Amino acid sequence: MQYLSQRLASKPAPKRGRDPSRVALPAPQRERILDAVERLVAANGFAGTSIEAIVKAAGVSSVTFYDFFEGKEASFVAAFERAVEAAAGEIEDATAELSWPEQVSTGLRTVLAAVAAEPSRARLCLVEAQTGGPLLGARFEAALDRVAAKLREGRALDTAPPGLPATHEEAIAGGLAWMIREQLERDGGEGVESLYPQLVDVALAPYLGDG
Repeated sequence: MQYLSQRLASKPAPKRGRDPSRVALPAPQRERILDAVERLVAANGFAGTSIEAIVKAAGVSSVTFYDFFEGKEASFVAAFERAVEAAAGEIEDATAELSWPEQVSTGLRTVLAAVAAEPSRARLCLVEAQTGGPLLGARFEAALDRVAAKLREGRALDTAPPGLPATHEEAIAGGLAWMIREQLERDGGEGVESLYPQLVDVALAPYLGDG
């Protein structure tokens, strides 16, 4: 069977990394705190990450921390939301004016490139997010709902079967996240981009067929 990813023409994932010609400026304090949260959570998990460790890693005072966040869970939520919105922005840029199947396939490629480039951020979002408290758990579910909403657009295609279960897209979104998470935990993100053909088939085959 030919993978759907091989049948779809899509834009390449955007190149990541900083322009070396730009002068590096110190990050604002809030960004430094969120960067520290990403690194520490990836290394120690949410339970093992304290405010004391965060402020030390960020090079700020505890007073500064509380200027921005009510507590530890609030900083976790902010780090998660920053990561999700950054990924959403990259996907939007990469998929402008593409057809729906190309939007999905290119979006998946963009996500995988982001995971490979920033495994600490990916670990926060995909591995640790469900253990960081109820607020973060709700944000994680909301992010999956956004994926499900995009997948649901495929029901409008002529090739989509009429009998898909009402919760099909939610199940697929959760399955895609689980597949990426498993690969991330196995190798720290090094081989995650190899998942691309399988993810595209899981996401699109129900709407386009797999022939």
